[in-house]
Amino acid sequence: MTSRFLCLPCLLCALLAVPAAAGVKPGGTLYIRARNTRVLKDTSSGAAVVVVLQPGAEVTWQGPDPRDKRWQRVVSGKKQGVVMTANLSVEKPKQEVTAVTGASAEDTSTFMSSGAASKALGPGAIAYAKEQNAETAARQLQRAEALAKTVGPREVSEHARKAGLHATVGASAGVAEVRP
Repeated sequence: MTSRFLCLPCLLCALLAVPAAAGVKPGGTLYIRARNTRVLKDTSSGAAVVVVLQPGAEVTWQGPDPRDKRWQRVVSGKKQGVVMTANLSVEKPKQEVTAVTGASAEDTSTFMSSGAASKALGPGAIAYAKEQNAETAARQLQRAEALAKTVGPREVSEHARKAGLHATVGASAGVAEVRP
């Protein structure tokens, strides 16, 4: 049991150093993974937003922030700042595929905002859950899906601000003023 807890810090350190572990050297290219990713001036909770980037945007990796390894220093065009490690990828994110035609979506931001990821519990899954005497779980999932439809990026961003958390992903693609 103790060895599991000793391995956890090693695992966390390895995950935080993903760009370096993947063979990317400072000056190499990484890609933004999350929608409306905010590049911040520094790692402070009230840091100014330098630029807001979308999935697939290329950034030049400058290495981890020396004060906080959860943050990575990046350059996008003429703008530089820091982003959370989780918002970076060594591979360009794949475009979403539409279910109707099988073709790549023209505008992935439209597809992502359509709620496609929350539409997995269809009538077949509900019927299966009922057959397995899992009606309670099915009702809970339905309530969670209904609640998820009422919470969007704006609400998440506002919650992060009120809770004093880093707003690393914004409510919109615009650069908003930083409020203390």
